Amino acid sequence: MDPVVLLVAGWATAVFGAVRMRREPRRLSTGFLLLVALSLVLVGAATAAARVAAPAVLDTASLLVTALFLLAVLATGLGLAGNGIAVMLREGVRPITLTPVLAGAGLLVLPVAAALALRRGPEVPPWLLIVATATTLAGVYLLAHLLAFAGHAVVYDQLPDDTGPDAIVVLGCGLNRNRVTPLLASRLKRALRVYRAETAAGRGPLLVTSGGKGSDEALSEADAMATYLIQAGVSDESIVRERESRNTEENLRNSLALLRDRGIDIGTARITVVTSNFHVLRAAALTRRLGVEAHVAGARTALYFIPAAFLREFAAVLTTHYRRAHVAVATAAAIAISASAAQAYLIT
Repeated sequence: MDPVVLLVAGWATAVFGAVRMRREPRRLSTGFLLLVALSLVLVGAATAAARVAAPAVLDTASLLVTALFLLAVLATGLGLAGNGIAVMLREGVRPITLTPVLAGAGLLVLPVAAALALRRGPEVPPWLLIVATATTLAGVYLLAHLLAFAGHAVVYDQLPDDTGPDAIVVLGCGLNRNRVTPLLASRLKRALRVYRAETAAGRGPLLVTSGGKGSDEALSEADAMATYLIQAGVSDESIVRERESRNTEENLRNSLALLRDRGIDIGTARITVVTSNFHVLRAAALTRRLGVEAHVAGARTALYFIPAAFLREFAAVLTTHYRRAHVAVATAAAIAISASAAQAYLIT
C-alpha cells in the first residue's frame, strides 16, 4: 500500500482519537484508536523507508528490527516473571501476584507459537500447527488489548484534576486489621491534596470514604479512612462513610446513593474519584457506565507492585467489557483455526 495513504490515515486516526479523548476520556475504545493510529504511522514510515533504501540496507534493517523486537519481548517476559516472583516473596502467593508470572510466560511462548504457526511441511505435526495457530491468535488479541489499555491508562492518568467537584470519593483497598495500609494511605493523601485545593478556593466538597469490612479486618475501610482524614485536619461533618461495598462497582454505586441522600443531584453533580494510578482507567470506565460526570485521580503506587496490580485491572476489564469484540474475534479465530487444521491435514 502507498505509504502516503498509511501516514495520512494514521495521522487522521490520531487526530480523531485525540478529539474523542478530549470530549470523553473514559471511553475504553479510544485506546484502540490510538493504537491503530500509531501502527499506521509506523507501518507507513517503514514502507516509505523500504522504497528508498538499498536492498542490502533494507535486509540489514529488517534483521535488526526483528532482533530488537524479539529481544524486547524476551526482556519484557523475563522482567514480568521476575517481578511476579519478587512480589510473591513480599506479598505471598495470590492470584494477583501470580499474574505477572503468567503474563511473562505468555510473552515468552508467543514468538515460538507464531514461528510454528507460520511454518509448513511434514516436520510440523498437524496438531502442533493447530495449537500454535490458536496460541498465536489468542496472544496477539490479548497483547493488542493490553497495549491499547495501557496506553490509554497512561494518557488518562496525566489529565489535570477537575476543579469544583461536589464530592470527592476515595475508594478503599483493604486494611491491615484496623490500620490503613501504605497503598490506601497514598490514596488518602491524594484525596487530601484535592480537598485542600478546593477548600483553599473557597469551596467545600464532601469527602466520601468508601469500603466495607473484610473478614480479616477489625473495622470497615470507610471508618479507618475517615479516622485518617480527621487526624489530618478534615472535619467530621465533611466526611460521608460508605461501609457496605466489596468491590469497585459497589464502591461507586453505594457512594452515589449516599450522595443522593445528602441532596446532591447525581445527574448534574461533578465528582472526583480517587484511587491508585493503576486503577484509574477501569474506575473511570465504571463511572461512565453509571452515567455520572466524574474525573478519576490516581495516587502513586510502589513501583514493584504496579505490574501485578495493573495486569489484574486489565484482566478485570477483559471480563467486564468488550463482550461483543470477544464474540466476534472468537468466531473469526475459530474459522481461522478450522481452516489451518484443514490445510494441515490435507498437506499430510
